[in-house]
Amino acid sequence: MSVSGKTVYRVKQVLAHDVAIIVEVKNADPQSGKLKETRDSRIALGGAGSFWLITGEKEQKLVVQKDDRSVPAFAGGISTMASRIRGSVFELPKIGHDNAGPGKLDAVSFATATRLSVGYSPQEGDFGDLVSALSEGSLHVPLDASVAAIEVQSGHWLTSGFEALPSGRYKLRQQSLRSVATATLKNSPETMKLGNGLVVFVSPPKWSEAKDTDLRSEEEIHQTVEQWLSRSKQVLSLPHGAHSLEPAELLHLLAVRAISEEEKADLASIAGRLSKRSELSDILPEMLGRDPAFRGRLAAFEETERTRLRTELEERLRKEIEAESARLAALRIEVADAETKLATFSHREALLRSETEKHEEALRSRIASAAEAIRSESSRETAAIRDEVARLRDDMVQIATAAPASAEPVAPAPVVAEQAEEAVPPARLLALASEDQRKEILYELAVATGLTLADVAAVVATFTDVVPVLLGPDSAAGAVDIATAVAGDDAAIVFCDPTKISLTDLLNDEHSGLREAIEKAKDRPEMLLAAALCSITSGPCEYWLPQMIEMRRVGRLPRNLALVASAGVDGLRVPIPDSTLRHLFPLKPSKTPRPGSAKFEGFWPMTSADPERVRQALAILLDRDVERSAMQTVARALARTPSWIKGSDAIDVFLRQAKWLASTAAGNEHEYDEYFMSIEGADNV
Repeated sequence: MSVSGKTVYRVKQVLAHDVAIIVEVKNADPQSGKLKETRDSRIALGGAGSFWLITGEKEQKLVVQKDDRSVPAFAGGISTMASRIRGSVFELPKIGHDNAGPGKLDAVSFATATRLSVGYSPQEGDFGDLVSALSEGSLHVPLDASVAAIEVQSGHWLTSGFEALPSGRYKLRQQSLRSVATATLKNSPETMKLGNGLVVFVSPPKWSEAKDTDLRSEEEIHQTVEQWLSRSKQVLSLPHGAHSLEPAELLHLLAVRAISEEEKADLASIAGRLSKRSELSDILPEMLGRDPAFRGRLAAFEETERTRLRTELEERLRKEIEAESARLAALRIEVADAETKLATFSHREALLRSETEKHEEALRSRIASAAEAIRSESSRETAAIRDEVARLRDDMVQIATAAPASAEPVAPAPVVAEQAEEAVPPARLLALASEDQRKEILYELAVATGLTLADVAAVVATFTDVVPVLLGPDSAAGAVDIATAVAGDDAAIVFCDPTKISLTDLLNDEHSGLREAIEKAKDRPEMLLAAALCSITSGPCEYWLPQMIEMRRVGRLPRNLALVASAGVDGLRVPIPDSTLRHLFPLKPSKTPRPGSAKFEGFWPMTSADPERVRQALAILLDRDVERSAMQTVARALARTPSWIKGSDAIDVFLRQAKWLASTAAGNEHEYDEYFMSIEGADNV
């Protein structure tokens, strides 16, 4: 039989000191395999009936027989001397008696051969009959060799304490079954259980230490337990004088008078069964309760236990109180620190408010002084113009008086008026859009561009600092709509292409109107002039866009020049480097733009950040847990948005801008990179 790829053989007969007939154990039947011959001295020395674990089986061309008859597996053994007399190289000896005839056996050899331990276990699990037969010395084991272990109870094996009699039977060495040393398996070895009750351990078994086991039947054990309970109850009916004895003397009296050595051993074997009977728990307290010394010891033990429990509870309460006191002290320290920080923040807030008021007062004073200076300068210029006009009038009168009488009279007044008009050209009055008009324009721009109202408000609040960029299809139309809604016909419309690689190229484009927009912005610094930079990815904008931003920041270009750009997705696109991306404020429409544009209602005034709104924006950002590096920038941008824009919506827009700046600064990927980094558009062929 093969167990997990292993082959087991049983020695059928030993023919010589190095020749044995073996049979492979198959299908749990030790007689079912084919007979083979081996010249392995190890197997031959093991003797008939031994089992071997074989590896590396090889055939040997050793014997040529007369015919090819198989020898029956049940044939008996013959003596070694007879085999030597009758055997030859060309004739196999008869194995057994008349049933065996001449035949040919396979000769095999093995690389390794390991003898296996063999045990015996009853086939039907009837351990009672097995123990009785073993005790009487009549246990028969169907094996020529001796077994190493016998299973006497489920999981309990005899590994010693038994012997094989000359008759081939097995007997238990001791007479009593009350306490027999048995062992159990500590591991789970591979086993092969044969049909005749033999158990072959294919892998080595590991036995536990031997422990005494009661092998008597359940009926005998039950009768013994009942007898001992009856004898224990009889103790309570001893003479009156016996109850006054000390417990040790009483037990000694019972042992001497009623228990023999054999009975002591019997009592020790069933002590476990007795401990599970409720009658014993009723008898012992009644016996011990009559002893004054035992009652005193019991009272002392109860008092000691009460003291111990009280001490443990007090110690536990003390530790819990100390832990809670420490936690309370820590909380008080935290509260004191929080109060100190709150007082510091309040003091700083008061100082900041005081400094802000001082700065506001200084700004008001400077504005008033500047207005007064402008008013005085205007008055002086007006007075000078009036004096010049009067002087010119006097000169004209004198010229008219000195003319010949015959000459045609010259009307001096129209000439003076015409010269006065040429000297003081009337300035064009530029109307400013009101707050309600700007609010309505923002709503119209949100519809026309597909942006949200907060996005459009963010564009207007930041397009004099950075360059808002509209993304996606039709983004150029959105940028043009925003520029014309702010500056009307004076807005510059610049379409970028690969030929415009410098700021000079943009200024020389007569159709864009960028140069005129810059000049008008210089003339009117109090209002916004806008320029739309359409499709900035169509050309190399890194050569002129950073230049415009930096020149506007230092005042070389007017600070009131608002820039708004667009980046499409069609055609060939030029990637924008990170050094230029940090100047952009990308915005992607969240809905489809609608046809039409916002109507120009007047120029928009140049806005500045209100300090009060900056403080309000900082308070909102502190609640939103914004990084300090972006807090000031977001607060200033938020302070430029109209007061009727919802603060939380506007903050979300500026936080997206802060995330964009952080991503470009770190060189990380961003969802808008496809609009600025892709070299070829989807439509490029």
